[in-house]
Amino acid sequence: RDLPSFPTRRSSDLRTSASAAAAGSYDVVVVGAGLAGLTAANAIQEAGRSVIVLEARERVGGRNLDVPLAAGKVLEMGGQWTGPGQDRVQALAASLGIGLFETYSAGSNIYYRNGKRKRYTGETPPASATALGQVGQMFVALTQMAAGVDPATPWTAPNAGEYDVQSVAAWIRSRAQDAEARSLTEQAVRDVYGEDSAQISLLDFLAAISGVGGSISTLLGSAQSTRFVGGPQQMSELLAAKLTVPVSLGAPVRGIEQGSPATVLTPQGVYHAGQAIITPPKMVTARIIFTPELPPAYSQYLQRQPNGATVKIQAVYNTPFWRERGLSGAVVSDTGPIELVYDNSPPDGSPGVLVGFAEGVNGRSMFSLTAAERRVAALASLQRYFGAAALKPIGYADMVWAHEAFTLGAYGSFNPPGVLTSLGASVSGPVGNLRFAGADYSPQWPGYMEGAIRSGAAVAAQALAALV
Repeated sequence: RDLPSFPTRRSSDLRTSASAAAAGSYDVVVVGAGLAGLTAANAIQEAGRSVIVLEARERVGGRNLDVPLAAGKVLEMGGQWTGPGQDRVQALAASLGIGLFETYSAGSNIYYRNGKRKRYTGETPPASATALGQVGQMFVALTQMAAGVDPATPWTAPNAGEYDVQSVAAWIRSRAQDAEARSLTEQAVRDVYGEDSAQISLLDFLAAISGVGGSISTLLGSAQSTRFVGGPQQMSELLAAKLTVPVSLGAPVRGIEQGSPATVLTPQGVYHAGQAIITPPKMVTARIIFTPELPPAYSQYLQRQPNGATVKIQAVYNTPFWRERGLSGAVVSDTGPIELVYDNSPPDGSPGVLVGFAEGVNGRSMFSLTAAERRVAALASLQRYFGAAALKPIGYADMVWAHEAFTLGAYGSFNPPGVLTSLGASVSGPVGNLRFAGADYSPQWPGYMEGAIRSGAAVAAQALAALV
């Protein structure tokens, strides 16, 4: 049977929230119960200040969403990985008693191109020598260029104007004459953003490389090396459980009136606070009615922050049959809709799970399909890579994040060409007592759980310092 019919874990079932908490006055109101918002709320409470978290959904976790699979086992339908250098999220997991385990990678990977399937080991697919040479040259160039970009203020880079007017795709095509080299590099970018490289500013990509320590290899590889036992959503659930005032679920913020205090309007009531921390994705924040309007630069900036177009699928099998064939479960393909696949089985390998991604134009190709049609398309992709056995899962689930009203896409937001240099400097701080946080606001590890935690902690400190 398909996994959506399995019981869904709700945050209220874990007693991390209650019916909407009493409207009233607080030192800080936090909008959004993802990792950024809950990190901020806990820091504010620990400082002895009053805080309430308002969450539009009927659960906490934001872009972390885990579906129960078996006792202590889940399917991670949202963000799921960590890796070297992501110290904050790993420290948080350890403090909450959540273990880590390595993504399964033993055996051969699959490279599928032009209808041909090849097995290979290691990190480098068996592309032509010409293609690999040009990809290597581009990676070296990107690393060198990123070294001159401060991820906190990328618009100040010496060549910021030159970089920002180009899409990543335009830069790739100016450097690579080989079609396979272009395809591989464009797919690597798609795997970072969930969006096609033609949509993304080169300056944005360089800032992302700089924000993970300056290594493109980290961004494309080791950042996905480690998973959380029991899934990452439990971090949000456990952080929410620590709050004295329960998270108010089902409380979408429809309006915010600026002033001292700020007034936050929801269907459940009106909340007042000396400081407001706003953590939803940028396009979702743009839907909030601000009175008076945000400064023009902020309004324009929020309108220009699209999210990626990723559809995430998970197919569950009695056993990880690919392992018996000496396969790791990892796939890189030029044929959609599912072009990227990993083994996503629980730590003990039971049951077997394959996770796949349709990104950018491939993701959008699935938007208009019914759930049954998406399943057929996804399993057909898996059959191409793993044979007829892939057509017979015992469970299947997928997530179209663009359908989620309070997310509007995945993996996160990005800057199209021209946005950073024209608006970045004007939107790098708060608006009065309104402060913005989230994974996509973080200079370090933007778009990752690590970035969300860093951003939430930083903005909490700023809010506390500003309280009278």
